Amino acid sequence: MSYLLDASTLMELLRSAPPAPLIRRLSQVPSRQRWTSVISVSQLLVAARREKNPKLMQDMVRLVAAIRVAPYDLKAAQRFAKYRSTIGADADVDDVMIAAIASSREQTLVTRRQPAYAAFESIRTEDWTSA
Repeated sequence: MSYLLDASTLMELLRSAPPAPLIRRLSQVPSRQRWTSVISVSQLLVAARREKNPKLMQDMVRLVAAIRVAPYDLKAAQRFAKYRSTIGADADVDDVMIAAIASSREQTLVTRRQPAYAAFESIRTEDWTSA
């Protein structure tokens, strides 16, 4: 099984003291099974640019370089169209795209924002920041 970590989870890793459950769970998952989406990468880079903090930008780039990045490809686009036209019409576009990537790759979405993905019944979600 592989995991797709969203921006909310990755941001926790940049804290001065990341949550112990997150560190523990990451250490149990082989690096080849740890992914993020190109959408989450974009969200992280936008956040770093808005902060205008060069160190934060460097930390973001290092973090992204240490994890595999899942693309938004044709299969994900097809899932996005299905979700957006049915259950995700009112959802945030980024969330629908991330859900589509996770679903099309059969990955478990690791997020602190599980309620945002509750409508997507075919998506498995986990929150690694709590015990």
